[in-house]
Amino acid sequence: MGISFGGFGGPRIAEVKDVSAHGVPGCGVYVLYLRLTTLAANLSSEAFISQLTCRIETSKPCLKISTGVIDSHPIIRWTEHTDDSQLGFFFYLSASQITSIEEFRNSSDLNLSIWLSGVVEYEGQKNDFNDKDDYVIPKQQWLEALAAMKYKDTLLFELPMPIDTDSNNKDIKSLLERAQSHILNGHYQETIGLCRQAIEFVEKSRKDKKEASVAVTKYKDNRKEMNTVERMLFLREGLKNITQLGAHHSEEFSREQAQAVLGMTVALLSSPEIAIKK
Repeated sequence: MGISFGGFGGPRIAEVKDVSAHGVPGCGVYVLYLRLTTLAANLSSEAFISQLTCRIETSKPCLKISTGVIDSHPIIRWTEHTDDSQLGFFFYLSASQITSIEEFRNSSDLNLSIWLSGVVEYEGQKNDFNDKDDYVIPKQQWLEALAAMKYKDTLLFELPMPIDTDSNNKDIKSLLERAQSHILNGHYQETIGLCRQAIEFVEKSRKDKKEASVAVTKYKDNRKEMNTVERMLFLREGLKNITQLGAHHSEEFSREQAQAVLGMTVALLSSPEIAIKK
């Protein structure tokens, strides 16, 4: 049984039988597009639905997320010849809302509670309706929606991924995109390993491994005399040391730890002092 159109004080004229999630590139926001496939009942005359609103929440625990904007005329008309039809809603989400959804999803399918409310006019009667049901958005479909929303192009604090046209930076971007994809799929060790590869790629390209080693020694012996570049190299060396645990699978990492390591990797490798270009 899906969400009902009508049914409170009047007849049930349709129900939602399927929900699919899609992403749309936005400007300053992440745009989720939900497509609701509806099945009309055996109508004997025209039915009109107005004041239609759609709200999404997470289920168990319940977390109110957003109210959508309908992608069609505000008054919907169904006739006795209507069978299947589709309704679309745009949801404009912030980075924190997406993060909350991801924490709730926990690398699995996304279970959404969907509320529909509005007014049905049928056979000379007007009736308000308000109904809810739970729907499962398959994991792969949700990941594709995130990609289409450009969520994968930003990380913690909306720090941009390196997008320089230089071929080396393209290689770095590929490693970091794969690392984030592993987080979304719950493969945290693989994320850590790819972060190490990215760091080593930069280190090899810049040929500054020796300088990083000197910076570590200087931190131990005379840290007050270290300049900015030396301190940045020291941070990079410390991060590389953390990723060694993941690269050799000597310790299990959590989602939060993998996110932190990936965020630090992007931040450090975006710094002009130790970026891919010397």
